[in-house]
Amino acid sequence: MRRKLYYHFSIVIIAGLCILGCSPKKSRDVATSQAEGETIQEAEVEAEGASKSEKKNDPLLLLVNKDTPLPKDYDPDLKVLNSGNKSVAEVIYNDLRDMLTAGNAQGLSFCIASGYRSAERQQEILDQDIRKLTAKGMDYDTAYQNVTRTVMPAGYSEHETGLAVDITALSNQMLDETQVDTPENRWLRENCSKYGFILRYPEGKEEITKIDYEPWHFRYVGKEAAREITEKQITLEEYLK
Repeated sequence: MRRKLYYHFSIVIIAGLCILGCSPKKSRDVATSQAEGETIQEAEVEAEGASKSEKKNDPLLLLVNKDTPLPKDYDPDLKVLNSGNKSVAEVIYNDLRDMLTAGNAQGLSFCIASGYRSAERQQEILDQDIRKLTAKGMDYDTAYQNVTRTVMPAGYSEHETGLAVDITALSNQMLDETQVDTPENRWLRENCSKYGFILRYPEGKEEITKIDYEPWHFRYVGKEAAREITEKQITLEEYLK
């Protein structure tokens, strides 16, 4: 009887040792897997943070809108266009020239309606547009709200960066939605990202940009960002989030 008890007791001990021998390894595997997963997640978060920081520090991705004013010390290096009466930021000049030249080769003719504007000129345009509405009997506050759907006050306009251009067809120089029907505008919307430009205020994104649809307003952001923004059909605001 003692031998049988001893035999059974030995089996229990051996089985217990087997279980104890397996459990720690399994626990170590789970712990290692969890640790590796946490490390990957941390690395992804760090990479995402670095990417956001790089975007926000990229001068080509400078965000200027109704809620985000231009830095007070902002002073772009400008280059005068061939027309002689307009200028743009020097950094966009070559790509702008290449884009318009490529369009010309397709039989298209463009007109740059506006490029860089000083703060004084920007405010002058705003005030003029408000006066036109108040002269028709609209009160100032309502006129201001209407005008700032398309024209920003000084310090809040992309035109002050020199990175934005208003481009129309030579045959239709109206800054309105009739531009959409011109072959020049269609070509620009389809090809501008190849040259580092985006359609800055696209249709359907008014709640995000807080600006009405402007098919003539193109903003330089660099080729990589322009490609991603265009492919994802997002705005600069969404890209920088």
